[in-house]
Amino acid sequence: MPKIFSDAKKQFLYKSIKQNCIDLMCKKGYKQLNIRELAKITGISTGTFYNFYDSKEALILSIMEDAQRDLENRFWKLLECNRKITKAEFIDLYSFFFLRDKKNIFRYLSRDDLTAILLRAEKKQSFDAIKISMEKNIKYIDKPKKNINFHAVINFTQLIHLCIENSDLLVKEEIENTVKKLLENLADEIFEEES
Repeated sequence: MPKIFSDAKKQFLYKSIKQNCIDLMCKKGYKQLNIRELAKITGISTGTFYNFYDSKEALILSIMEDAQRDLENRFWKLLECNRKITKAEFIDLYSFFFLRDKKNIFRYLSRDDLTAILLRAEKKQSFDAIKISMEKNIKYIDKPKKNINFHAVINFTQLIHLCIENSDLLVKEEIENTVKKLLENLADEIFEEES
């Protein structure tokens, strides 16, 4: 029989489960993430975990949505100050997202992990959906190109993910610079050249 929790306790447990999941993923990765261990660290039973999430994939998807929402919130906060996102702000925003945001679960997922999660959850990550999302935000960009090559933008994004995913194969001291260079190339596909 499931425990009855107050709304405040439920919210606390949702937050704790997610944070503990991110911490475990950072240390062990997706494949080694064990629900029994996660529940124990959170101070709940495995059965109680399943009262909150149907599966490990449902939890990961929820954390992915949080990461995306956090990024969008940062985007909107920049807009409140400036009305348009400049190229430098864009690069800074995504540098933080890819390199320093500890809550960004995408940093801890390999391409195979992401594919497995989406397949098990019966969700698709279509490039069309990504393109539609980008097109929606272009109106908030300062001096966007008239004909943005969205395929190049997606490819640069994928290269950044590959860089982070395979950071053990790269020169550690240059990973941040490499990601920033890729972000500059990505931004060059979106923003008009500065004169």
